[in-house]
Amino acid sequence: MGQKEMAVTRGKLPFVFGIVVVATLMIAAPAAHAMCKSLKNICKHFDDCLQRTSGPNKKSADDIRAGVKARNGKIVLAGAEACARDLGKKQQWDKWARGCSEPEFFQIAKVVLELGNAHCDRYSQ
Repeated sequence: MGQKEMAVTRGKLPFVFGIVVVATLMIAAPAAHAMCKSLKNICKHFDDCLQRTSGPNKKSADDIRAGVKARNGKIVLAGAEACARDLGKKQQWDKWARGCSEPEFFQIAKVVLELGNAHCDRYSQ
């Protein structure tokens, strides 16, 4: 390989590598989760909701548990929103949960159910 060919090859390598990196970032960007605004408050809210074991407000806790069992963030979200309305915290909930994806709701609720609120607080920091 002559000097001229090596120079061209060396010049192309960073360019090709750069294209691969950019393409990877473009593909990964839509799949990346949005970060929830207040994970610690969301953990506490899920814990408060799941502690409700009696009365008409028990349904939201049952919905959260059912959503975790079904691995369905939409069901978890519906239960958490209903619980927030019951507790008079709907505006707070909306602020805390802004930017969360359904898989994030599922994961947070799963941690609270399986490991407890204290672990969820550590997970959220």
